[in-house]
Amino acid sequence: MRDWAALFEQTALSPGATSDQIQSFIASISVTVTEAEAREIIARQRNPFPRTDPLFAAVQSFDPRKWTFPNRPLPKTYLEFLQWADGPWCANGSREFGFFGTADVRSMIVAYEIPEYMPFAVPFAFNGGGVFYLFDMREDAVDGEYPVVVAAAGNLDWDAAPRIASDFVEACSGRTNVEKFL
Repeated sequence: MRDWAALFEQTALSPGATSDQIQSFIASISVTVTEAEAREIIARQRNPFPRTDPLFAAVQSFDPRKWTFPNRPLPKTYLEFLQWADGPWCANGSREFGFFGTADVRSMIVAYEIPEYMPFAVPFAFNGGGVFYLFDMREDAVDGEYPVVVAAAGNLDWDAAPRIASDFVEACSGRTNVEKFL
């Protein structure tokens, strides 16, 4: 197993995930939206414009039951990392990671409606300033790894999500605050 502690300059660790937690997590990533999740998402959709605003008519609600979730294996390095620590805070230079625990990734996907705006993206951390780190799983993995992109939580869009690394370890090894790339 990789020496994860040596990869980061600073850490606030949490216990590692168990095999059962990791298996549950893997299964949760590719499951379509449940009816309860769909009802919750539909209920919170609101048109932000007053009826008199010309943009009011342009706002369309969406049906989360039509979302497509990635059905690809997660990177082995990431799964190994979760065995080391399930949801830690880590940093290198000015690059921070508030990693999501195995029990939190699904709720982040649903709460931020990621499949609506960035289909086949899987978030794994925040930077501490509202910027997601996400795996770009639109294409097949290369040597079991996916590129890592960043996107502001309030602007989830593939066109606004620059690639910052070719894989998980490279993203973790960076030292620059990812807000610089947005």
